[in-house]
Order: sequence, then structure tokens, then C-alpha cells
Amino acid sequence: MSHHKSIQEEVAEAKSMFPAVNVPTSTPSFLIATYQRTPYTKIKMTLTFPDGYPTHPLIVNIDQDAVVPPGLKKKLEKELNTVAMEQPTQQVRAVWERLISFVDTNLFVPCWKELRQCVEMVQKSDAAKSKSKQKQSTITLYDSKGKIKLSLHNEAYYINCNITIDPAYPDFSAATGGKSCLLELTSTNFPKTITDMMMTQAQDIVRRMQEGLSSQKAMNLSNPVKVPKNFHLNIDEMKEKYKARLTKDTISNIKHDTEALKKVTDLRNKEASSVRAPGDNGYVDHKALAKERKDARRAIQKLTAEEKAADEQLEEKELAWKLEEQKRNAGYYDVYIPTGGTITPQPSLYVLVTFLVQKVKGLVVEMCPCCNKRVLPICPDELKSIYNSSKNDKKAKEMRKMKPYRTYCGCWYHKSCLNTLLTEPPFGIECPNAKCGRRVFHPEWPGDVKQLEREWAAKQARLREIEDAMGFL
Repeated sequence: MSHHKSIQEEVAEAKSMFPAVNVPTSTPSFLIATYQRTPYTKIKMTLTFPDGYPTHPLIVNIDQDAVVPPGLKKKLEKELNTVAMEQPTQQVRAVWERLISFVDTNLFVPCWKELRQCVEMVQKSDAAKSKSKQKQSTITLYDSKGKIKLSLHNEAYYINCNITIDPAYPDFSAATGGKSCLLELTSTNFPKTITDMMMTQAQDIVRRMQEGLSSQKAMNLSNPVKVPKNFHLNIDEMKEKYKARLTKDTISNIKHDTEALKKVTDLRNKEASSVRAPGDNGYVDHKALAKERKDARRAIQKLTAEEKAADEQLEEKELAWKLEEQKRNAGYYDVYIPTGGTITPQPSLYVLVTFLVQKVKGLVVEMCPCCNKRVLPICPDELKSIYNSSKNDKKAKEMRKMKPYRTYCGCWYHKSCLNTLLTEPPFGIECPNAKCGRRVFHPEWPGDVKQLEREWAAKQARLREIEDAMGFL
């Protein structure tokens, strides 16, 4: 009895010292407790008191869930059971104290699984370079600061950046300026135009995911290259986009409208007709006629009012559908949105690191879909000279033809190749990249096929005039 009493007293003392720890269940044999710094760092534990406690130390078991992956569970159980074994008395207090310290000081708790995936991905991305002299990509973690130092290398190109995890991750707070993952570029040998485009899209992906979008939607909507303002769909595309859909509802509405119109027509004919007394020789019963016409007018008004109300209700329903479709196209129906209008933030660290690794690794060796040659030169200094060349230099003019351009579809082209693709027939062509196949757009070229055709025809006319002039001379 005294043994049970001592355990209850120890638990009561620990609860008074750490009121943030929630204890829903407590018995002389075991207790269940939870602690959280934020809703996304909630850790649940079970403490079992064996016979002979505290001579035999208590046993700590951590529940595995969405917050606690197997790796974190194993680490915490090993560390907390060691604390219990090293403490002769007051083991509950010692275990809780260590758990609270770990959760409060380690900002990687809510992204532990993602972090492990990031480390493995960076290491695997350099697996082919393990025996070469090329510089390796690295990822360094600082758990107390919630900071990740990422150094990505491919051939002679590199990007060094820092990622700071918000204390409220995957949500955000004022600590990182409203970003669940704050991305900061420290150094690179890519030109500023390319790095700005890359960093802006990466941070925009994080912003959209913390608003609740899926990774794929966030990626699509964060495209740094926008469709040209003067872009117009051709007639076939317009017909396909706005083609009426024949459904059961539309057929039912058509039938209903037809029946309503027939009723109105019959009532109007009745109102216009005369009513004769039975068995008469052409005598008109004016009293009966007036009553029939009055009843017909009332029926028409009632039917018209009912149909008007039904039409208004249908219009409101269609408007709601249109608004919902617009929101769905914008990507905001990827996740469940409760009645309160809040949106569940999505974990974005792994998506962010994946995006950076793929961009650095992929862009360096990407081929132009038109000429099938490398978009970026092997030497980074040569690439910088292309971007920084003077417009009046003839040699620089040739270099600028090889300037990399990213199109709306996500592929990279040489400037001269892209200009030929967009300004010469056939117009409105799809991306030649076999893995893409989307329509090619860039803001520096018109998106209107008709305009491109007119400009090309005018250019051809000028060339013919020059040829004729040369032939005459």
C-alpha cells in the first residue's frame, strides 16, 4: 500500500512541477501522458511501473504516430529509459523533464521523418560521384536553431542556401516572417536571373503548401513564367472548353421548361376564347367568360412566378458551381476545408529540398528540346558572360543567342532556338521534349497565333521585296 502511495505522490509532484504535461490516465501500474509544444509536436508516452520500483526502473514507451516516426520513437525510448535507469528516485519527474527539454529545444520534431528523407536524398544524389573528384553535396543540421545548411553541387555549378524551420511548422509564425520554411541563398555561381527564378518559385511552393495545397498543385501554381497577356485560345479550343454538357439535369430542365411553356400557351388560348352557354344558338355567357379569363390570368401569373423563382434558384446554383470550379482550378480544393474556413497546412520541407536538388542537378545537364545540345555551358563563367554581355558588342550578340530561357511548360531553351520555334510556322506548336508535349509560351513573344502569322507574313513580304530589288539591280 505504501508502494502505491509513493507512486501516486511522485506522480502528483511531477504534475505540479510540469503542468503542461497532460495525464489522462494514472494508476499504480502505469500512466499515460502527453506533451506538446505545438499541435504538430504532440508526443504520447506510457510509463510502466514494474514490481520493485524504483529499484527496478520504470519502462518508457513512446507511441508511434504521424508526429513520431520509427526513428524518433527509437531515439526517445533509448534516451528516456537511460534517464530512468540513472535516476534512483523521482524517475517520472526526470523523464518528463528530459522529454520537455527535447521537444522545446529541438525544432526538427514536427519534420523528423521529412528530415531523414532529405538527408537520404542528398546522399543518394551524389552516389555516382563517390569515386570521382567532383565536390559532394552536403546537408548539415542544427536542431536547436531549426536550421539546415544545404550545399548542392553538380559539375562546376553550385548553390549554398539555408533553410530555417518555423517553430510552428508546418504552420507559420512571426519567427520566420510568416514562412514555415524560410529559404535564404548564401552563395552560388549561377547567374542572378536563374537563381532569382529558382528561389522565388521554391519559396512560393512553401507558401502555397502552408495554405493547404498539395505539392503538385503548389508546384503548378508557382510557375514563375506566366502565360502572355495577349494569349487567346483558338476557336476549336474555345468550343471544346465551353461545349455544353448534356446531363440528366439539363434534360430534365428542358422537359420542365417545355411543359411550362405549353401550360402558359393553353392558358392564354383559354383566356382569349369565348365561353358559350350550353344549348344556345351563339349566345355568349359574359359572366362565365369573365370568370374563365380571370382564372386563366391568375394561373399564368402563378405559373410565371413559380418558373421565375425556379430559374433564379437554378442561376444561383450554376453560379456556385462556377465559383467552385474556379477555386478548384486555382488548386484550393486539394484538401478538406472545414466549415470554419481554415485550411490544414501541409508539410513542405521534403518538397522544398526535392525541388532544389532536382533543379540544380537537372538544369546543369538539361538539353535544349530544339537543338538537343546543353542549355548551360560547362563553365559557369561562360554562362555569366552571356548574361552580362554588352548589347553593342558583335561577339556578345552571338553569345546572347545561346542565352537560356525557361518557358511556361518548364523546359529550357536557347534564345535562338526558342525564337525560331515561336516565330516560324507551324505556329502554336507543342514542346518538342518527349516528356513534356505542352504548348510553348514565353512573355517576350506574342501568345496569339494570328499575330505570329501576321508578323511572319510581313517578314516574308519584306524578304521578297528585297529579293526583287536585288534581281532588278
